[in-house]
Amino acid sequence: MRKLIFIYLLIAIPINAQEKILLDYQKWELKSFKENRVLISEQEGLWLDNISEPEMDLYKAQGNSITDKAMIICPGGALFFSAYEKEGVKLAKKLALNGITAIVLKYRTYPRKGSVIEWQRTLKTQTAIDSAKTILPYSSKDALNAIEVIRNNASKYNINPNKSGLMGFSAGGAVTMEAAYTSISKNQPNFIAPIYPWMDIVGGQKVPSNKPPAFITCANNDVWKEIPTSSVQIYQDWIQAEAKVELHMFSEGGHGFGMNKINSPVDRWSQLVIYWILSL
Repeated sequence: MRKLIFIYLLIAIPINAQEKILLDYQKWELKSFKENRVLISEQEGLWLDNISEPEMDLYKAQGNSITDKAMIICPGGALFFSAYEKEGVKLAKKLALNGITAIVLKYRTYPRKGSVIEWQRTLKTQTAIDSAKTILPYSSKDALNAIEVIRNNASKYNINPNKSGLMGFSAGGAVTMEAAYTSISKNQPNFIAPIYPWMDIVGGQKVPSNKPPAFITCANNDVWKEIPTSSVQIYQDWIQAEAKVELHMFSEGGHGFGMNKINSPVDRWSQLVIYWILSL
């Protein structure tokens, strides 16, 4: 009986399974601490902090119309934590069900003994910005490494190496844009989707040489007033560079709506990004 159960599990797991992929990375001079996983609420789901070893969770494309496209997702969290479920896993599963291979990236976040989630709530804005700027180079390198790994293993995952995208929410949007701005040919994302990107910590904002098509969205009533403005600026930069770009600005939604349902038109954004990816 035990053998029969084991065989059944082997058959059942691949239907919804994810593959964990470890990423090589250069050791940092910062001290690492134990990673924490905290269930914040039913709506927010699982948050992670003290991420010091980057890795990816891969969700294989499913359904009747499997594509050769892949999207790497960078959850937000001010680079202090990762809103891993709301801005990662839930979207990855939706993309996979629509035939798009999805990868949730656990990029490195700010290290501190104890709960970084609790500590960051006490920070003044400038201190938060300065701390995030310290970590962004490491986080964006993790994103670039993720693109390279997926591209080098394209045949294994049944994707086109030239159809590998990168997207992120808030601080994950900053990781996305910093990676795009600093990328070279081997790790340039083929398309990008910054979702309410936190651009205060991103430098050198010049459209990449490969001009990746971009999908941008945020809410006009974002509590961080600079995010709608910087989203429009990215759009204008791409237009000026004669690159493909879409901008979806919603009147309501606030900051951090992610995959939550708030009974507002912004709830449609994830379906819009799916249509956009499929059109590329």
